[in-house]
Amino acid sequence: MIEVRDLKVYYGDNVAVDGLSFEVKKGEVYGLIGPNGAGKTTTIKAIATLLEPTYGEILVDGISALHEPENVRGMLGYMPDFPPVYDDLRVDEFVELFASAYGAKSETRKADVDRCLAATNLEDKRKVLCKTLSRGMKQRALLAKTLVHDPPVLLLDEPAANLDPKARIDLRNLLKRLAKDGKTILVSSHVLTELQDLCDSIGIMREGKMVINGNLQEVVERATLTKTILMELLHPFPQTHGFLIAHPSAHFSGEVDESATLIEFTFDGDNEEVANLLRALVELGAPVKSFHERKADVESLFLAVESGEQS
Repeated sequence: MIEVRDLKVYYGDNVAVDGLSFEVKKGEVYGLIGPNGAGKTTTIKAIATLLEPTYGEILVDGISALHEPENVRGMLGYMPDFPPVYDDLRVDEFVELFASAYGAKSETRKADVDRCLAATNLEDKRKVLCKTLSRGMKQRALLAKTLVHDPPVLLLDEPAANLDPKARIDLRNLLKRLAKDGKTILVSSHVLTELQDLCDSIGIMREGKMVINGNLQEVVERATLTKTILMELLHPFPQTHGFLIAHPSAHFSGEVDESATLIEFTFDGDNEEVANLLRALVELGAPVKSFHERKADVESLFLAVESGEQS
């Protein structure tokens, strides 16, 4: 649905985006992640036809955003990083204003507004002034106006920024529902825990380049440098620690307490090597009650990219 090919955006001598390529499939939720200045917003603006790239190609449903921007814009719902709402308008008036701007016919405009308010759970707020809304409710109103022309593609730049935990959960559930209804969603975010449960695929940017790109779970599992193992013993067994300390692939981050029954360490090895390690511990006589790998997540992967461990 969205194809970005060798995208480059220069601001004078500054390189904002440097040879970026990725694809968002139809009906997919794609998370674009990166620190401030990585080029996420510039990339989204280029896809939204709001700035002209220095080089490269952007296709939306096979149509060039560079050569046919008007045709592409009709397919896009773009929500920048918390734009202002119009305080003196009611919620329904705010959404209707954008319906009119998108060319909705007067006879269908109310139905369009009703559809978007229902989709964003704002039906009971339709007659409320925008200025009285909480930040989370304002984000919903902004998403409602973004949906008013029923675009197949949503471009959402930091939609969860500065929201409280409940508002983030509400937004995440709403985006899940929209994706289930067939929307293709490109979302940038620093709220990494939200992306873990929301996205099908991710791209991690650093200094204008795509560092990691692909299916979320496959990328996380492939790119995690070490496994974190959590083990619980029935009772202290000092030989366990000695065995792990001597093992070339096992590592402790701090001081080792031989009387501990809860043991956490990192291990450099594949799943078969982990199984062999557990077998060796049992043969040693370690009273292992539980032994499992802590699943890697987007946050740990992002931190690895930030620290330069991934390239």
